[in-house]
Amino acid sequence: MNKIKLCGLALAGFIGLTGLGTITVNAADTNTESATLSEVKNDRDSKDAAFDEKIQKAENAWQSLTKEQKEDIYALLEAEMDDEAKLLDKMVEYKVLDKSDSDRFKAFKTQKLKKLRENGEFPLMKRKK
Repeated sequence: MNKIKLCGLALAGFIGLTGLGTITVNAADTNTESATLSEVKNDRDSKDAAFDEKIQKAENAWQSLTKEQKEDIYALLEAEMDDEAKLLDKMVEYKVLDKSDSDRFKAFKTQKLKKLRENGEFPLMKRKK
């Protein structure tokens, strides 16, 4: 019995010692020793600024569309909303969603599209404030 305990203790000690080895970490190639959090933040900010610029261009192009062109897009959005409603109805049928949750989501989407149409707003992404 003592030999089994001694072998178990030796095995546990060996496993413990091998676990104390060095840890190798791979970092991104930045031509520097490390990347600071401020560098990461600056990179993210520049990507956000580029995205905001693209959204601004899209909003300007949207404003230059005629009322008929905007209505074409709103009609496509309405068709998409109808497809989503069918999907929600099917999920209610299969008891994945409650009917009340489905109805709330449909009402939200309908109200959102109505507000977009009334205000003539750009229907996709909004720029961050």
